[in-house]
Amino acid sequence: MSSATFPIAASLASKLAVPVQPAELFPASIQQVFAVLKAIADNNELYEVGEARPSAANVEWAMKVLLRVLPRHYLLGAEIDTFQGEIHVSWEHANKRVVAYLPAPNQLKLYYERVADGIVEHRLQTSNNPWEISGVLRWLFE
Repeated sequence: MSSATFPIAASLASKLAVPVQPAELFPASIQQVFAVLKAIADNNELYEVGEARPSAANVEWAMKVLLRVLPRHYLLGAEIDTFQGEIHVSWEHANKRVVAYLPAPNQLKLYYERVADGIVEHRLQTSNNPWEISGVLRWLFE
């Protein structure tokens, strides 16, 4: 489906740039996210014996990506999970949802959807540019 006929993509196209006025540098929201990512890497109780966990390099990549989230308050309410060695970060707001999949270092998949009149519009975007997450989150919270 072309982006011209896909409402989510059309509304996102102008919002994927880096914000003009960056917000605070290291508020509590980023500290909480880093604490969760550290726990994901270090907490053996989260995993069954032999279960794949994110590599240290992937945790570092997730931190790099999430440091690009501006304004930082977008991190509040983010849910961070792992699945088969990947890191998943998800947000929900009103009738929209965003999931950032971090399968490996320098890989970012952004899934976003909106429910309007009972119809789910969705898109999956693949990138290695950590700045793209801010544009998608601006769309989520608008």
